[in-house]
Amino acid sequence: MAHPRLEADPTIRVSDLSLGYPAHAGGREFQAVEGMSFDVPRGDVVALLGESGSGKSTLAKFLAGRGPDAGEKAARIKLTGGEATVLDTPMRGLGRRTRARLTTYIGHLAQDAGATLTPELNVGDILFEPIVERSKRFDRDALGERIAEMMDIVALPLSKLQEYPYELSKGQRQRVAVMRSLMLDPTLLIADEPTLGVDANNRPKIVDLLRWYRERTGATLMLISHDIGMLEALVKDVLVMQQGRLVGQGDINEIFRHADHGYVQLLAQALRATAYDEIAEE
Repeated sequence: MAHPRLEADPTIRVSDLSLGYPAHAGGREFQAVEGMSFDVPRGDVVALLGESGSGKSTLAKFLAGRGPDAGEKAARIKLTGGEATVLDTPMRGLGRRTRARLTTYIGHLAQDAGATLTPELNVGDILFEPIVERSKRFDRDALGERIAEMMDIVALPLSKLQEYPYELSKGQRQRVAVMRSLMLDPTLLIADEPTLGVDANNRPKIVDLLRWYRERTGATLMLISHDIGMLEALVKDVLVMQQGRLVGQGDINEIFRHADHGYVQLLAQALRATAYDEIAEE
């Protein structure tokens, strides 16, 4: 059984990859990603950009090893063409045990992560949950110190550890979800809209947390975000998707400044125009 190679470079290698969803309720199989090829070098921070429905979240979930996780069969992602390896582990025909081992090293923040925190657990237990699921033996004091440091970075008082998700604002729940995605010290973090629902004042704190994590671990990051502040602060390379295909790729400054593809130019303008300002939260 293949073991993930944490020092693999590139961390992600994708070759002519196509992904789809099974035929459902008499409909045809839906193709979400078509013929994509790219590498993500070890330690890089790459952004996956594109309009809603372009296939970003499907690709992110698949590369994070969470493709088969959906409860309904129709929502499970199928590799329909090409190849992909993550941490030198082939994603085609990924067995259950290999996948469980791989996902130990891949943090995944789903787009609605803040809204799906376990309601019966307080924040402290939510943060410990990924570790308790993997092992009964861990250094609770060392983890407590790390949690305290993360809480400080994202400006949440330690008293929040005793509170339950329903007692938190939407933005506070999102900050807890981002911290939770880092609890297993992932070698690769794939985060879908990490600042979604967080007000303008607190979004930079999530950027600070991801920067702190990267400096501490050298992890590779793949970010889906419409937050131009986050992109300009963290990202080096950009992959632009349109209707399931890769239509732009390169250094973030170059691709936004000299985009020769009309769609990429429109996307760059839209990002700058919609540094979305949501209602303030506590």
